[in-house]
Amino acid sequence: MENILVTKEEFIARVEELITNGDGPFSIAVADVDNFENINKIYGYPIGDEVIKKLISVFRQNLSSIDLITRHGDELNILLVKKGSERSFMEMEEIRRYLSDNTFSLSDKNKTENVYITVSCGIASYPRDSKNPIELFRVADSAMFRAKKLGKNKVCLSEVESMVLKSSYFTKTQVDRLSELSKETEKTEAFLLREALDDLFKKYSK
Repeated sequence: MENILVTKEEFIARVEELITNGDGPFSIAVADVDNFENINKIYGYPIGDEVIKKLISVFRQNLSSIDLITRHGDELNILLVKKGSERSFMEMEEIRRYLSDNTFSLSDKNKTENVYITVSCGIASYPRDSKNPIELFRVADSAMFRAKKLGKNKVCLSEVESMVLKSSYFTKTQVDRLSELSKETEKTEAFLLREALDDLFKKYSK
């Protein structure tokens, strides 16, 4: 099975490579589990470990194969390749909303618990925010802490911006089926819709 995490050193090396080659835009996202200490206190550390594993799995399911994830405690760093601030915001917001809209059945050797998981996320983009890897991490961290101060369960860019997401209209049956499929696959509803659109474009572009 493919390793879905890279080491911090591999992550930084890739960031430096992209900067050296001027291969932008790209973004760094810092995602931190909200109230993780309380999760460990209420459910125990083994379930806490399962929370992190579930979080990693959800992120991996909804990111491109060239995007990288590294873990530091209850914090994930995500490298979003070929994605500027707007695209990165939309992808992180989709994942944040998916997590916030669901509870997850997680098990250790002794018990199964239904756990509610939310994250606070900050994003910094190259070359918009900095051309220095250390500064990019600092800006992303700062944005993440701002998300925490604003009440948690939020995604913040390096600066306050207004992000407008398009709305679509579906029948209740379609919405229910999409929601069920999202839970089964760990993919956000928006990700599944993009997949369907890509298939549609391929079909009618021949």
